[in-house]
Amino acid sequence: MKCKSLLALLALTLSAQAAMAQYTLDIQGAIFNIELDNQDMTATIRDYSYEIDDAKYPINNKTRKFKGFGHERAKTVVIPSTYKTISGKEYTITTIGKAAFAGYANMDYVVIPATVTTIEDYAFFRSSLVSVEVPATVQRIGNRVFGWCTKLKSLRLPQGIPTGHDLYAESKGIDVKYFTAADTPQLASAKTPVSQQPAPKKVQRSFATTSDVDVDLPSTNKQNEEMFAIIIANENYQKVARVDCALNDGRTFQRYCQQVLGIPADNIHAIEDATFGQMMEEFNWLTRVAKVYEGDAKIIVYYAGHGIPNENNKTAYLLPVDVSGDNTTAAFSLNKLYAQLGALNAKNVTLFMDACFSGAQRGEGMLTSARAVAIETKAEDPLGNMVVFAAAQGNETAYPYPEKGHGLFTYFLLKKLKDTKGSVDYGTLSDYIRKEVSRKSIVVNNKPQTPTISFSPKMSKSWRGITMR
Repeated sequence: MKCKSLLALLALTLSAQAAMAQYTLDIQGAIFNIELDNQDMTATIRDYSYEIDDAKYPINNKTRKFKGFGHERAKTVVIPSTYKTISGKEYTITTIGKAAFAGYANMDYVVIPATVTTIEDYAFFRSSLVSVEVPATVQRIGNRVFGWCTKLKSLRLPQGIPTGHDLYAESKGIDVKYFTAADTPQLASAKTPVSQQPAPKKVQRSFATTSDVDVDLPSTNKQNEEMFAIIIANENYQKVARVDCALNDGRTFQRYCQQVLGIPADNIHAIEDATFGQMMEEFNWLTRVAKVYEGDAKIIVYYAGHGIPNENNKTAYLLPVDVSGDNTTAAFSLNKLYAQLGALNAKNVTLFMDACFSGAQRGEGMLTSARAVAIETKAEDPLGNMVVFAAAQGNETAYPYPEKGHGLFTYFLLKKLKDTKGSVDYGTLSDYIRKEVSRKSIVVNNKPQTPTISFSPKMSKSWRGITMR
């Protein structure tokens, strides 16, 4: 009888596993099991084949690889937010199961959907991840999720989330940052005037975690060794409202620089939530680069964040994350930036700015309590070999594109780069961005946003023919 009971239990277990195994999900050529909860209509991504011996930390003594990347250099795995069965039932993916993505040797980045609330033990153990952001929806992270991820350099976690033992043990030199789960006003101090905080309806606004421009990036085999890029993405401001989607803007643009434009990783400096000192250090690095390349360097500067005006003389400034919206003396003067970039001994210098300088936030509201209307700042004149793409003109606001998880300007910049595989001239790019952003802003926001393109006198006849790659 006892033997029959054991056999029955074994049969039941195998039957349950077989039932669960019939639900599978293909992600970049790798097959994952999907465990479904019919009561809550939720799903868990699992891999039943991998066992981990925690004493020695092996994973079946082998590595795994996704098969669907081809020749892409920067390999990004996008985890879907839902799973649909053949019968049409749709389940929300809420859990990344134990060791589900462990051992994968060709996964540089992962996009975790905002539907995920739990990441179980060893989920990305011994993987080749370089950078990870865990969404604010995650309520629990298990043990050793990022253990032995020896290439991991950047890890962003929701503030206050309970983490397991040695979350990223054996992964050395990681820049770990925490962010608040609720999009400010918590970022502002208790003394911050209400007018400096986002309007309540903005806190409720939903932003996509990924879109068409974040996946299936084209790749180039050509390395542009004489091309350099600085990317500054300022989202989490300490004294004013955050800039929705700025980090996603910067991170995706960085991937485009490397994968689509062929800029070597060492030639790209990407800074998140930069202070004045960090911004100055990066711009000074460009000066040193241009000097040793003796006119051969091509330089790209990308900025997503707040811009502010000086109310007295109407000059414009880039706002570091540790500076208030009233303090232009501690901000980075656009006039001085133009002078520094214009003086570079470079083949060409391109500045992309997803920011406005009217004193408005990205979207709705003003940065300072004293300002009730937007200010039209003076237009700065590019110098040297400069071409400048700016998100908005005059007293306009630079809006986000919530459905795409990017700034409106950045989304269409990336879309054109993707559609053309990076082989687009500045004239075509500027015409496209100006038309698409202007139209979409009127339809979605019922307000104008008109991107501007300016260039130095020296580039007046040649700027339209410059190519991105």
